[in-house]
Amino acid sequence: MTVESVPREVDFTRQVRVDRLSTLWKVTIAGAGLLIWLALIMSALQQSVVLDVLLPIGVVVIGCVATGMFLRRGRYETAVWAYAGSILLALVILMMPPATATSTVRRDLIPFILPILILLVGLLLPARATVIMLALSVAVVIFAPNIGRGVLVEPHQGFAILLCITAAGLAFQTSGEIFGIAEWALSSYNKERQIKEALFDTQEEVKRSYVRQKTLADQLKQVNTDLEAAKAAAIEAKNFRGQFLANMSHELRTPLNAIIGFSETMLNFPMMYNNQSLPDAYRADLNQIFTSGKHLLQLINDILDLSKVDAGRLDIEIEPIDLDTVLKGVLSTALGLVGDKRVQLRRDTPQQLPQVMGDPLRARQVILNLMSNAAKFTDEGEIVLGARDNGDGNVLLWIKDTGIGIAPQDLGKIWEEFRQGSAGRQKGRAGSGLGLAISRQLLNLMGGKIWVESELGKGSTFFFTLPIHQPEKVEAQQG
Repeated sequence: MTVESVPREVDFTRQVRVDRLSTLWKVTIAGAGLLIWLALIMSALQQSVVLDVLLPIGVVVIGCVATGMFLRRGRYETAVWAYAGSILLALVILMMPPATATSTVRRDLIPFILPILILLVGLLLPARATVIMLALSVAVVIFAPNIGRGVLVEPHQGFAILLCITAAGLAFQTSGEIFGIAEWALSSYNKERQIKEALFDTQEEVKRSYVRQKTLADQLKQVNTDLEAAKAAAIEAKNFRGQFLANMSHELRTPLNAIIGFSETMLNFPMMYNNQSLPDAYRADLNQIFTSGKHLLQLINDILDLSKVDAGRLDIEIEPIDLDTVLKGVLSTALGLVGDKRVQLRRDTPQQLPQVMGDPLRARQVILNLMSNAAKFTDEGEIVLGARDNGDGNVLLWIKDTGIGIAPQDLGKIWEEFRQGSAGRQKGRAGSGLGLAISRQLLNLMGGKIWVESELGKGSTFFFTLPIHQPEKVEAQQG
């Protein structure tokens, strides 16, 4: 908000209140005239009403005239107090004990007009004025009806005081909201007026803008057409992607298997070459060819699995799985993954685990992926493969390591395809970024779920679940 706009907002808020007060005192005078007319009619019917209401109405009329005079002189707050004070004084007169026994005014109902007066003051003046009017109203309710007979608060007076307090609270809330909206409206109006003036002063620029807008609209139409074509092409490409990846993997795996097979034979089976040993320089390079070939083959297999999952063509054979057998096999394989690192492999499972439902090969693939990640990012400490009956119809499995951990900002990224945590990239840990994405997809297909807890520099724990095999349900489904 700029310095120049502050006086405008103050003037606008004040003008809203002045207009409201101007309407109020004029309506009040009209109402007072109507009351006098009604009082005269009632007096003609021999009911003593005129003397009871004439003085209060006169006080209100004088206050309204004073209000209009103060408004014309720009003394807004004085005008408000003249208006509110005259009504308060009129109510005091009406609440005072009657001079004659023939009075027809229900003085016990007069205090219930005060909450309306408090609301009016709250809407016209700041909060401190509402507090003052509340105090005056409470004093009037207590003392005006009891002049000459001591202070005696009757039940209806107590209820009127409670209503006055409630009205003050409503005035605080309503006044703030109303003038907050008014200030927002003024701010919006000022911005709109500035824009309108700028457009009016630069009519030629408006015309040029219209021409540019028309050009942009034509370009946008063309872009939308291109986007539709691109979308159709993307859909068509997606339809052919699975087939392309399947063909590509087949074409690549055939020569890769040959490369891996021959390099492994040359490294480990010299008898196939008349026991001719390889020079050390050749052996190192050939070992690199063998390792890289295996890595590339695994990457191709991961991409193919992911494309099959995406296309809904991955075959999953759900059957009971003996977890003990799977875990033993994974731990044996994991020994080769750890190599000569100072890392201890440990199993944390009960003696007996229930059977779970899933695809045995895919379940082993998930566990091996997680164990491979743990071995890759752990240089010392331990890797724990654990499992237990979770008590909710699932077996909870976990792989806990003491590796480099995962940064908090990367916990959501690691599940995306071809994404790796920043800590792993900084330390140069190789990886395709597909293992976790495939594991999550496979677990979804087998009715499980996976999540991770990690602390950077202290290690990670990957949890996943598989549903427990329940023979009675299987028999019921088969039946």
